[in-house]
Amino acid sequence: MKLSTRIYLDAALQNMKNVFFFTFLQVLIARLGATDFQITLSTSLPPLFCALSLAFLTRQLPVTRGVFLAGGYIRQFAFLCMAFSVLLPNPIPYLLFFWSVNAVSVMVSDAQKPALLRRWVAPGDFPKIFSNNKIIGIVIVTLGSFAIGQYLDAYNWMFPKNYLFSMLVGCVSTFAGMSLMAELAPREKQPIKLTMVRPFQECDRKMWWLGLNNAGIAMVTPLLVIYHVNVLKLSNTQIAYFVIIAGIVSTLLLPVARMCMERFGTMRVYATAIIGMALALLPYGFIGSFWLLLVIQGWVGVCLAVNEVASQTIMMKEAAKHRKEMVYFSDFQLVMNAGNGIGALMSGALLAVMPIWGCFVVIAAARLLFFFSIRSAASEDRQAAPAAISASQPVPQGAPAPTAKG
Repeated sequence: MKLSTRIYLDAALQNMKNVFFFTFLQVLIARLGATDFQITLSTSLPPLFCALSLAFLTRQLPVTRGVFLAGGYIRQFAFLCMAFSVLLPNPIPYLLFFWSVNAVSVMVSDAQKPALLRRWVAPGDFPKIFSNNKIIGIVIVTLGSFAIGQYLDAYNWMFPKNYLFSMLVGCVSTFAGMSLMAELAPREKQPIKLTMVRPFQECDRKMWWLGLNNAGIAMVTPLLVIYHVNVLKLSNTQIAYFVIIAGIVSTLLLPVARMCMERFGTMRVYATAIIGMALALLPYGFIGSFWLLLVIQGWVGVCLAVNEVASQTIMMKEAAKHRKEMVYFSDFQLVMNAGNGIGALMSGALLAVMPIWGCFVVIAAARLLFFFSIRSAASEDRQAAPAAISASQPVPQGAPAPTAKG
């Protein structure tokens, strides 16, 4: 099988998993009677456990086929337990527990996958591959969300078994995709020695800033579930339309975004996506019109797609500057997932003290503050660069040595 075919087929299967398993998972949790706090936990616990896995486990594991497959098998077990737990009398604690187990194992494959790609793919091909993967995902999520939304509403009489059957299809998809990518991993056997490690070894200012922006994005996720399901009482099909419109618009505009990244630079396109999302969600809590929400969700979907492609491109480019490549990938995923988990918890804290429309306003302002925090950092970097250059040059004999000013 061609390398590109393997990569794109894995992208298709993983996105089928996203549609069949995760697109309506938080909707299911809300419909099972979860409190606002439990909905917030469903958003924050998985990335927090991903962060713990990356901090203390994943970076110590060698990039081998055996390790990659072991992570996939544990992930598959957790998926199946999540799916069948919906049949229990009180399923929410079990869903959250096995979702956390899945989060620990999924980081093994997700952190090792970039390292595998760097072994097989030329650096200049990353923007093309990430963009094509995103388009594949958008097409599958767009068509699949509509089909699954229709299916869940049509068979709502068998709730929650209608969700169970959908989740089982997602289990098969993710297992097949994992098996494809495992063939790219080295077959050699390396010893595994687990010791206490120090996380954040390869973190730099740009990585922390990207994680801060990620936290801002994650702050909105639980609020959207609560607003759509508990406040507006939208059906599964109506929620699916949000995914569909975002997918259609993203498919049309993502190639344009890729050309803009090549012409104007990845960071400028990333900045446009971050600011665009923050401003779009500013009035969200005041809007009750489904059609206006549909327009906003379409724009937010485009910004999220561009943000993902730009972030992955930045990650791959920055990796070349770091000596410990696998540690860098682990730290990058660690910071991004920690941002996701902390952001969701922050939104839950906000929701406990103010109405949901106020949460949207505060989060939009916070996201803009997070983004523009890089300006001071960039200014400091520019001031530090000449000093570093001059410090590295020899001082002429008889000239005073440079001194720091108070």
